[in-house]
Amino acid sequence: GTLALCTNNKPYSLPINFVEVNGEIYFHGAKKGKKMDLIKDNTYASFSVVESYSFLPSYFSTDKGDACPASQLFKSVIIDGVMKVVEDYDEKANALEFLMQKLQKEGKYIPLNDKMYQKAINATALFKLVPTETTGKFKLGQNLNQERYLKVVSNLKQRGTQKDMDTLKLMQEYAK
Repeated sequence: GTLALCTNNKPYSLPINFVEVNGEIYFHGAKKGKKMDLIKDNTYASFSVVESYSFLPSYFSTDKGDACPASQLFKSVIIDGVMKVVEDYDEKANALEFLMQKLQKEGKYIPLNDKMYQKAINATALFKLVPTETTGKFKLGQNLNQERYLKVVSNLKQRGTQKDMDTLKLMQEYAK
């Protein structure tokens, strides 16, 4: 995801690893630095995540040679809210455990509630974005007319990448 912060009317955005726990977005970082300074100065933030699906060259939906129909299929979410620095040790350990479960699904590590992590957890800053507004958008062919939809489906099947097959499943779910 991308976290956007702002101070003195100057935006700053950065890619981050994150985890959602009970509707709040958690991420970690250093206790000192630009991100921490900006959050202290202005707690309002915006966070976005985009999942890209198949790119559709213009000729996937028209035979007219027009470049305009070229498009990218995607899902996205934007969360605006207030940043908080998490100081509670148990909340930090819990959120970091959820992050590990998300990023290392196969496990193979000692859970973060183990005392061996106490020094590392205390040395790590943990932030959470408490949402005030959430919006989402997806573009999966739902606005295509029947003729263009069928042409796109045919071309995705013909190109046949794994991403195209995943996109086709979503198009069937959302588009018609």
